[in-house]
Amino acid sequence: MIRGTLLALVLAGAPAFAQPPGSTVVTDEPIVMAEPCQICLMERLDLAQRIDKALKAPDRSMEHRLRDENRQVQKIIETAWPTLAPLTGNRVLDVASGGGYLAMIYSTLVGPNGHVDIHNTPGWIAQFPGMDPERQRGWIKRENIGWVTLPWHELDAPAQSYDLILLGQVYHDIILEGGDAAAMNKRFFDMLTPGGRVVIEDHDAIETMPLVQQVNLHRISKGDVIGQFLAAGFRQAGEAEIESQYDDRKMNVFWPAVRGRTDRFILVFEKPLDGKPAR
Repeated sequence: MIRGTLLALVLAGAPAFAQPPGSTVVTDEPIVMAEPCQICLMERLDLAQRIDKALKAPDRSMEHRLRDENRQVQKIIETAWPTLAPLTGNRVLDVASGGGYLAMIYSTLVGPNGHVDIHNTPGWIAQFPGMDPERQRGWIKRENIGWVTLPWHELDAPAQSYDLILLGQVYHDIILEGGDAAAMNKRFFDMLTPGGRVVIEDHDAIETMPLVQQVNLHRISKGDVIGQFLAAGFRQAGEAEIESQYDDRKMNVFWPAVRGRTDRFILVFEKPLDGKPAR
């Protein structure tokens, strides 16, 4: 892919090429990875067991369980697993969580001393009443889960409130619904602790397609996301792709021919340990 090739050249120290109209310029600064913490390495030794426990939690709904294979949630968790700080005890924000799919899984992963906030916008809740916090409290009984209801432009928290921010197939919605993605990414940066991570999973788009056209298909290209988060001061810490033989990236992701069978990417970005934007 064009953007994938570009990123490889960036990592090798080659100069960035000019980007197509509507796209974000990817910086040419090499990615510098910090040494993994020892507790993180110990956690990863039993990663399969931790994931299995989270997915088999008895209070997960059947609706959520039926999504696991298609969503390839194990791949998301493995790609996003932190290296600079343990996941146990983390404070997590699940942005535009919907029915709490990722929130429930991460509630188990962070343990009873961690915390997960389920966020949805007022507009989403009005459209989908099942996202209403009061209704969700009727079946989500976990003490380490809370709720945040704010529109995109008001989604904020005090500095270093979270260790992990999740956006599962929703980052494009910020732009689609008129949010300021650059301002939002800056707020994400400020909300995270040093070494904290943002995890983006979304439907991939054609790299040369203007951004507004991408999001109208409920997509966003991997290259655009990388460029936007590097511009916000993050370092890229990981990535993975979920490819589909059925997707040419030209269709709206809700069209029957491609729904549930899109090309997707998983991107992980870290706030530098010194707390300062990477440049």
